[in-house]
Amino acid sequence: MKALTVFGIDLTSAETKPSACLALDGKLQLIYLGFLNKDSDVIDTVSLYSPEVIAIDAPLSLPLGLCCLEENCACQPKFDRKNRQCDQELRRRGIPCYPTSKKTFIKDLIYRGIELKNRLCQQGFQVIEVYPYASKVRLFGKAIPRKTTPQGIAFLKERLRSILPTLKPYLDIFDHNLCDAAIAAYTALLFCWNMVDALGSSEEGLIFIPSTSSCDRKGDG
Repeated sequence: MKALTVFGIDLTSAETKPSACLALDGKLQLIYLGFLNKDSDVIDTVSLYSPEVIAIDAPLSLPLGLCCLEENCACQPKFDRKNRQCDQELRRRGIPCYPTSKKTFIKDLIYRGIELKNRLCQQGFQVIEVYPYASKVRLFGKAIPRKTTPQGIAFLKERLRSILPTLKPYLDIFDHNLCDAAIAAYTALLFCWNMVDALGSSEEGLIFIPSTSSCDRKGDG
């Protein structure tokens, strides 16, 4: 039987900006970390490890009814809301997230995420959408310092030491992007262990966040 492996990708909006990638096995062991620019490099690296699940930190679908995010296109959302159902469900839980409407300021990230997901799925991989901030709220509570501050980085590294002890030797080199990639990969493991909640609809798109029961799991692979 093939050993369980998962990948977490903190995707950027363009190939000119490296994306943090991190892979774990089913025993919470670190098996890869690095920064990759091109989608082709991401796909090639993922293919080396044949992960069970790839978790991408980026919107991977459009609101129903939209074929694109271009304001000059006639396509219109099916429902009278500014975002996808999964985004609305996050907000109802008090978790802010980026807009996915035609007014969004992350259009390039959404397009890139959808394209990368499609290419990975064409190769037979299972790809899920995750939102590391929502995962952190579920795992650590809402009192989370801003991740781009020294306090925020220290907070994340301390929490990662708790849930992923094997990262300890490497945390000195972690920035907030690698922290988010680690949280994405951990959420992918929770997905494999049926310890996630699915927000949204399968028709439009799902975001997976840790279930409340997963909050008691402390690096006990």
